[in-house]
Amino acid sequence: MDPLPSTTPDFWNSRYLSNQTPWDFGGVPADLKAYLKTHPRGGRVLIPGCGSGYEIKAFIEAGYTVTALDLSPVAVARARQLVGPDSAPNIFASDFFQHDFGSTQFDVVYERTFICALLPEQRNAYRDRIAALLKYRGALLGYFYYQTPNLQAGPPFGFAWGTADELFARYFLLGKDIPVADSLPLFAGHERWQEWHRTSFGATPQVF
Repeated sequence: MDPLPSTTPDFWNSRYLSNQTPWDFGGVPADLKAYLKTHPRGGRVLIPGCGSGYEIKAFIEAGYTVTALDLSPVAVARARQLVGPDSAPNIFASDFFQHDFGSTQFDVVYERTFICALLPEQRNAYRDRIAALLKYRGALLGYFYYQTPNLQAGPPFGFAWGTADELFARYFLLGKDIPVADSLPLFAGHERWQEWHRTSFGATPQVF
């Protein structure tokens, strides 16, 4: 296992600086492109773990207002450069679990390679924070990695089959679930595009 904990900015900075980024798609994946073609309505989007920022730009071009975070200042600098000065102030080098969102709620939370970068014991906190930040009927959508996690190997940490349903059912209904055809080799055969919709089930978690 890497001597740097994967919960630290230094871990991810070292990956970006050494170009050890097998999760970096280098553009916008096909399922997100398809989603944006059918949902060009705008709204507020949150992208935790935004990486180099390709999806930020895609959402902005589709008319959305985007707030994006990454734990790595190196990734954030690249994302800001990609999107330009008008949108750069909405990209933060910040910890998703500690960031102050104020009273902002989002229509969409876009997920790609963020939850699988978290330790499995952080997933309940992830779910609760997403549920609190999403509007009723808002969507948690994107790419989910299904593979029994190997804690000794480090991230990505996948979901064992059935565990995502158990995790999200408290606040979400699964509206779409399809295999991903253009996965990177790191995720090939184990990645699914899913759209989880925020329901009125349960009280809104108090996480702020």
